[in-house]
Amino acid sequence: MSQNLSADQELVSDVVACQLVIKQILDVIEIIAPAEVREKMSSQLKSIDFASNPASADPVTLRAVQKAIALIELKFTPQGESH
Repeated sequence: MSQNLSADQELVSDVVACQLVIKQILDVIEIIAPAEVREKMSSQLKSIDFASNPASADPVTLRAVQKAIALIELKFTPQGESH
């Protein structure tokens, strides 16, 4: 079944593909990386100063960083533990 996708459909397809690859990477990191490495991944993203960073003017980038932090914390923070 061959059909042409709209630009929006192609973008969604690309995002889904990236999410699948990221999930695989996170699964590997969970196995091989010590907790300190995982915490550093999250804290590096949290340390971005959006007040002075040009990315703050772009709501898509800001939301992407926020979602990345949430993904790392959801994946690596043991249930019941809060930061």
